[in-house]
Amino acid sequence: MTTTTSSPSQHLALLAFLRRELAPRTGRMRAIWRIVAGSTLVVVLGMVFQIPIPAYMAYIVFMASREETVATLMTAIAGAVAATVAVALSLLFYLLDADEPALRVPLLAVSTFIAMFFARTSTLGPIAFLAGFVLMLSQTLIDDLPNTEYLVRFLLWLWVVVALPAFVTVLIDFIWGEDPLLLVRKRIDDLLRQTAAALEGDGAADPAKLREETLDTMALHEHACLWDKRLKARSAVDVEMFEGLATLLSLLCLLPKDAPAAARIPVAHAIDACRHALLEGTLPTLRECVVDERTLAALDSEARPVVLALARTASELLQGAAERPGAVAPPPKARHLFVADAFSNRGHVQFALKTTLAVTLAYLIYTLLDWPGIRTAVTTCFFVALGSMAEIVHKLSLRLTGALTGGAIAGFCIVYVLPHMTDIGDLSLLIAVVSALCAWVATSSELLAYAGMQMIFAFYLGVLQDYAPATDLTVLRDRLVGIVLGNILMSMIFSTLWPVSALQVVRSSASRTLGLLARLVSEATRANRPLRLAVSQELVRSHRLASLALFEWGLVPSQRSEDAMHRLTHGQLDRVTAAAFVVHSQGHDAADETELATERATASRWLAETAARTKEGSPPPAWTEKHASVEGGMGSTRSQREAMECLQTEIAHVAPDR
Repeated sequence: MTTTTSSPSQHLALLAFLRRELAPRTGRMRAIWRIVAGSTLVVVLGMVFQIPIPAYMAYIVFMASREETVATLMTAIAGAVAATVAVALSLLFYLLDADEPALRVPLLAVSTFIAMFFARTSTLGPIAFLAGFVLMLSQTLIDDLPNTEYLVRFLLWLWVVVALPAFVTVLIDFIWGEDPLLLVRKRIDDLLRQTAAALEGDGAADPAKLREETLDTMALHEHACLWDKRLKARSAVDVEMFEGLATLLSLLCLLPKDAPAAARIPVAHAIDACRHALLEGTLPTLRECVVDERTLAALDSEARPVVLALARTASELLQGAAERPGAVAPPPKARHLFVADAFSNRGHVQFALKTTLAVTLAYLIYTLLDWPGIRTAVTTCFFVALGSMAEIVHKLSLRLTGALTGGAIAGFCIVYVLPHMTDIGDLSLLIAVVSALCAWVATSSELLAYAGMQMIFAFYLGVLQDYAPATDLTVLRDRLVGIVLGNILMSMIFSTLWPVSALQVVRSSASRTLGLLARLVSEATRANRPLRLAVSQELVRSHRLASLALFEWGLVPSQRSEDAMHRLTHGQLDRVTAAAFVVHSQGHDAADETELATERATASRWLAETAARTKEGSPPPAWTEKHASVEGGMGSTRSQREAMECLQTEIAHVAPDR
């Protein structure tokens, strides 16, 4: 009974997911046409000048194309630098192992380990990753080329294979790409509009989804600062405004659905005023968000502290919009080459070792079998290596599904389409049509985009085998077999050696969130706003990983614990966070009553202890504290007590019974 009822629902959920991901949206067609123009032009250049491995050239256009011009430029520069470094190192390695096959595997393993370790721990991670991949690929080609002279010539062409499509992609993007500054403005306008609609009760958007989009827009804002120096001068104020909006969206989960419009509308009007000020470059028409005293008095003790927190957060947004026109550039921050735990966290070394083992085994398998056609197994291991098992299986699933789909399209074209083609114009038309189809999928969210990348990669590998129409299905078969082999190796190694569950990573993120909340409650000063941004970032990260947990399919031991812990990790944490934000919005000073300060310290200790237990996978400690009754007028002490009552209520919902 369960099986027959769940299967249709799963199919409906899958169809709904695909409809949502593949639906038309603003800017999608523009991005697709850029990719189609770049890939088609690169294929034409590759065929005319007979540049080696044209399939990889066309695929690099997909890899380098980004949502806006700055990201595309940065990716292309990183690719060109990585290719230059890799070619130079490959020439050095050839001096050592071209005539010494015994050195080839150790050098391949060492270069892969260094590349994957730097990819995880260094700010130069993308360059290290791409350089390691090109270096590894060049080392695997030694056995297939007739002599060292041809090998060096091919290696120099390999630099062109990376640099030419990167240059073409940047050129097209400068002509036809998205201005990051305009894109940021569109995103902010849409976010503020949807937030105001949600407060007015007219919007259907999920506040948690809007919070995630807010942090994504903040990352896009960093690229826009590189594009426009005037925006960089206002970056500090803008980051505070992003933080304020993320905080406001977190608070919405605590706002009762039956909260009267009189309490919601002033906050919505403040957000609209902020939106108009940002779009027009003027001062906001409102100086602060004020909710009428009579409206506040009519609210119950559950809604009143949340409404006050929303109003104060909206006032912070208005203040930021007012300060923004006269903002000055902040002093540059010190940049570090490595992340803080680069050499203390064993997980980075373990990740690099697991990927190195998979790549080395893939190389040994196809070499010992004398089956070079399945070299794509090495590429698969390199490109699907991620932190948790769920992320890896998710990417493996997309790669396998995309590769089989793209391979089927390539096989159909080889049998039925290519025999009727007579010139490069026909080939260009075919490349453009299939590239447009795959680019539509590749411009989806990260939950589906990689499938489109693999569809086009398999298609290019099958159709662009040489400088003449492809007629051999064996090449296509071998490359698909290599992809399957890489999937198997990665699944086996990452599920048996130091397996990392997505739920384990989610709990680590939840632990950090609770630790930050403990500080936020104990140091409840309104100036301590960076903590709120860090909390929002951790929440978004944990939500994204939790959504991928189902891909583990039992490949790693279950990391779930008691029901209370499960609720804390997957739902109630948002409400506890919002309640802590409510307490933080009230602030406190040295004149606080002893009882109120004691309650705040008790809640902070509970959050800190829960953070430690969460990291270990244990349930939260019991909560038996009773808050004092709230009496009196509408003074600041009453507001602080109601805020503490809100936090204590949410903690009591999470904490197990004694």
